[in-house]
Parts: sequence; C-alpha cells; structure tokens
Amino acid sequence: MNTVTLMQFLQNDPNQFRYYHRGQTKTITTNESFNIAIPHEIYPWPEFSLGYIMSRFGNLLSNVQLATDAQPGTPPPRFAAEDYLRELVAIYADRPVRRALASTFAHMAANPDPEWVGLTPTTLGAGTSAVTISQFTPDRAMHDPSVDRPINRLPGEIKPSWKFKWAWANAPDGPDRGMAKEVLSQLGFYMAQQGYQKTHSGAKYGFMLTDQELVAFRKVSQRTLCMSERVPWGGCREPGQPERLTVLLALWYLGMLASHDEDWSIDAQPGDPTDEQLVSRNNQRPAARSDRRR
Repeated sequence: MNTVTLMQFLQNDPNQFRYYHRGQTKTITTNESFNIAIPHEIYPWPEFSLGYIMSRFGNLLSNVQLATDAQPGTPPPRFAAEDYLRELVAIYADRPVRRALASTFAHMAANPDPEWVGLTPTTLGAGTSAVTISQFTPDRAMHDPSVDRPINRLPGEIKPSWKFKWAWANAPDGPDRGMAKEVLSQLGFYMAQQGYQKTHSGAKYGFMLTDQELVAFRKVSQRTLCMSERVPWGGCREPGQPERLTVLLALWYLGMLASHDEDWSIDAQPGDPTDEQLVSRNNQRPAARSDRRR
C-alpha cells in the first residue's frame, strides 16, 4: 500500500464548494442566551500560520505516514442548503481529518516523547459526539473518543458563505461586521457552554467553516476574540508547489490544540457568564431568524 507523509496528506483540500444561486436568505440562528457572547473586540491571531504549525509539529507532519487512498476521489457536488453543506463537510473534511488525527496519536503512542505528555487523543465529529447542554448543539466537536460522555473541547460551526465571511468580521463597524458578530455570538456561546467545566469558562478555541474558507478563533475573554487569517479551500497541491496552510491542515492543528489538557480551556475571569446562564435547563432551543443586521 502506498503511503504519504501527514503533511502531504493534509495538503489535499477539495476546491471551494459551489452552491446553486436560489435567492437564499441570510437567516441566522438566534437565542437570547447568545447575547452574553457577542464579541466586543476582535484582534488578529498571527500565530495561526503554517510557519508556527511547523515549528510546533513539524516532526509529526514529516514522520507520520498515511495510506494514499484515505480521501474521497470525486469532486464535491453543488449544494443549495445549509444541511447539505454539513454533509459535504462530513465527507470531504471530517473523514480525512479524523484519519489524520488517529494516525498522529497512534504514532505518538508508538514513539513516546516527553514533548507529548499531557496530550489526550482527540477526534473531530458532529456536535452530538460530545455532551450537549440545554438543547444547544454545535455543528462540530473536537473531543476525546475514549470516554462515554466527552466534553466538547473545541466547538465548530458550519455556515454557508451567504451567512458568514472572514471579510465581514474584519470589516469596519457597519452592517457586515454587525452580521458577523451575531453569527460569532453563537459560536462564542457554544465555546463557553459546551466546553464548560468548574473553575474554567469553556473552550479557548473554536472555528467557523464555510463553503469558501475556514476561520479559527482563540478567546482572550468571553467578549474578546483573536481571529486567524482566512484559510481558503484550495484543491490538491500540485507537484513542485510550496506547502501551504490548507483547511485540512488547519482542522488537524485545531485538533492538536484541543488535545492539550492544560490549554484547551480558558480560565474563569471576573464578569464571566454565570453557571445558570450557561447550563440552565430553562434555555430554549435556538431559533432561526431572517437577516436583521445591527
């Protein structure tokens, strides 16, 4: 069986997903609980880069080996609705990233190194793969698959590009940035709630994935986010082209961040949401709402 390095494997993104233009509306998921996580400030996250990933995990990316037949060979079909986009992500992103993470942790177990102490094997799955709280279910979860009721260490949301773009979150104050902040309030709430554990206030990291790009986030506080540069879907790397930060590599790196037992969660801070706000059984299921920009 032919094999490639982990880095070579993770260089093979599909191209950007295409959708049918059917007058889709900018209907977003809303809930009053999300208001506690609307970001007030968004700063750059320059460390989310190929160079930094290589400096931390270059040894693994060069030495872990995977079979070359572990990725889908057909291009993704066009989609028209958000639920079908989630299905495409499951096929073209979740499966290869799960394979990459599993091979990584198997290699680490077979080749013990003090550098890897404190890293728990994680995987990427649907939000329901981890424990869900108060009827809230993120689209994706990075979690420990070896336990029956794992915490969602790193939630992710999947949105079509007509609902979220990196450029909107990076825009000056205005309608586009307001729309982006509302969408990010949902992710921010899930990061606080689904990753909740006593003495900590939820997950430190999260991501937004669309048909065009991945955007990663690191929380500084419940109201302050650091945002990566956009990572576009880019198609397979051609021979002779330089290595690049792909969506698959970015998701794998997020899985490695989620595996760090001492770093995946953010410490509690004054002014954080209360336990009742985060885990109350009175919280209602999120509702859909058409575009109302602030």
